[in-house]
Amino acid sequence: MKNLILMNITNYLRYCFAGLFVILLSLLPIHAVKVHTIGDSTMADYDESSTDKRGWCTYLGSFFDAEYVTVNNRGKSGADTRQFYTSANLWNSVKGQMTAGDYLLIQFAHNDEGVHTNGTDNLDYAAYCTAHGLEVPAEKRGTNPQTTYRDFLRAFIDEARELGVNPVLVGPICRKYFSGNNITRKGQHDLGDSFYKIVDNELLTNQSVPADDHSMDYVYAMKVVAQEKNVPFIDLTEATRQLYVEYGDALCTQLLFCSGDKTHTATLGANLIARSAARLLKDAGILSDYITIPTSITAMPSTLNVGEVYSGVQVNREVLLTGFELSPQQGILTVTAPDGILISTDNINFSSTLYIEYQGGTLFQRIYVHAIFDNAGANELSITVTSDVTQISIPVSASVISLEGGADVKVTWTIGGKPIPAPVIEGPVVAQMTLSHMTATDTKNDFTDGTTMVRFHNADDSGAKTAWPAGEIDENAMRYIDFAITAPTTMDIRLTGISMTLAGYSTGSMCCHINTGYGDDMDDVQTIYERRNFTHATPEDVNITTTLTIEAGQTLHIRLLPWHETSSVGSGKYICVKNVVIEGQAFEADGTALTQLQQDANVVSVRYYSVDGKHLSQPAKGIIIISSLMSNGDTITEKILAK
Repeated sequence: MKNLILMNITNYLRYCFAGLFVILLSLLPIHAVKVHTIGDSTMADYDESSTDKRGWCTYLGSFFDAEYVTVNNRGKSGADTRQFYTSANLWNSVKGQMTAGDYLLIQFAHNDEGVHTNGTDNLDYAAYCTAHGLEVPAEKRGTNPQTTYRDFLRAFIDEARELGVNPVLVGPICRKYFSGNNITRKGQHDLGDSFYKIVDNELLTNQSVPADDHSMDYVYAMKVVAQEKNVPFIDLTEATRQLYVEYGDALCTQLLFCSGDKTHTATLGANLIARSAARLLKDAGILSDYITIPTSITAMPSTLNVGEVYSGVQVNREVLLTGFELSPQQGILTVTAPDGILISTDNINFSSTLYIEYQGGTLFQRIYVHAIFDNAGANELSITVTSDVTQISIPVSASVISLEGGADVKVTWTIGGKPIPAPVIEGPVVAQMTLSHMTATDTKNDFTDGTTMVRFHNADDSGAKTAWPAGEIDENAMRYIDFAITAPTTMDIRLTGISMTLAGYSTGSMCCHINTGYGDDMDDVQTIYERRNFTHATPEDVNITTTLTIEAGQTLHIRLLPWHETSSVGSGKYICVKNVVIEGQAFEADGTALTQLQQDANVVSVRYYSVDGKHLSQPAKGIIIISSLMSNGDTITEKILAK
């Protein structure tokens, strides 16, 4: 009897403690999860000071409760499923960022349709060209919706699940291809009206299938994979079709899309698509407890975390103020910035205070922010938004790095003629220029400013000049002019500026990006400049303020990626480059004084250059440049007057 009583007491206490544990567990904060997004340029992040293009995933995080959910946007311009899966700095990098319980949103199709393959797989198309003695295009994008497109989607799903991550397939946003009052079949990523296929080693063009035949429909293929793998499918394709139709062709062009672009959205379009995606996720029960579709005035992003910046160097950001179904339906907002920050609604006239009027219960206003931080260390400021019924505070934070005590670094590629001269290097760095699927053809001197520039053209794998492919709308990661800067093993280089002069030639359709990335795999790639449709033979000066750091022994690549945006093949069309200048400051990685370190090293070899970068076998009279290789691996460059 005594043992029975003891046993009952023990069980009672066990249940009490178990209940207490459940209660305590419920009081603990829910583990924060990340939503990783992979796909193409329609979802990617962009430098706000270089382009009006905005990817919809840039704004997706604003609809989540930031305390529990954050968005890691890894959309990549120009990527199809194959390139994203096989590139070391893309899929493998994303997998390294994922942990069990996270979510993965997968949106592809735009580039899988192919630039010149039109629905055939790029590898099959290349094999066909080889078998028939045709030139194999340098362009590597394109999968088939029946085969490789599905295979790569399956691979993303399977490998995410192996990591305990929840995959979600997202229908690609529509292109703005109107026919009457609707979006065309091709605009919805169904190539059924016109596609290529290879049958018995023959290329058949201008093929078509009936509207109820989904064999060339990438969205349908994604739905099939979603059902096969029991993965949620979010039909953002249909949601964007309805959105575009609601606005109509003219207003879509005016308000939602970038100028002259039927694929990439501007700020309002990207924001509305993110809002649609958030609503679809919530309706599907995916993180629905942490998604809010606001009807009050909100700021996107809600916090401006500038990150690391240099003291005294201006940084540019933007904030989007939105409101839908507002009450009252009209009002005036006052936006106030603290000292060191100026704000504007037109990116021209800046002040510390703005007054913004809204009507009809709807607010959509972009605020441009220019900030200069003078005090080294952590800086915490805020921008306030007030009205009769609303007050919002937008925190602005920055980690400010002082440039005092550094040594000047400057690398100049004049690119004044052929052969292209070596760079002029001032400071302890190594620099190199390389071409990939590009060739320097000749020089021209009939530019509008009277200068001479080298013309660069598309090239094949061997570097031989070849035509620009038809239908390109974005960068090709295999085609570029690369400017690489390597820091010595004992120093960090903090870049403050990148400048160059660019022009198009024999065309008004030449476009380009300037991207930065680290190492051979272009890790942490960023697009810092975009220009579409250069005017023929009209040079444009590009000046980019940067806060990039090249750590000791690390290499930074600054890549110019051109494309020719027309519907037809183009030959004899050029991008022209000159006077590429990269500037910054060198600091010892371990805090040792720069001058002392150089004094302790011995000179290993000396090379001489003229001021235009030409190598000299021996010093000549006049101003020359001496480049000394030191025993510690550093390069010291000096400009002197030789007598």
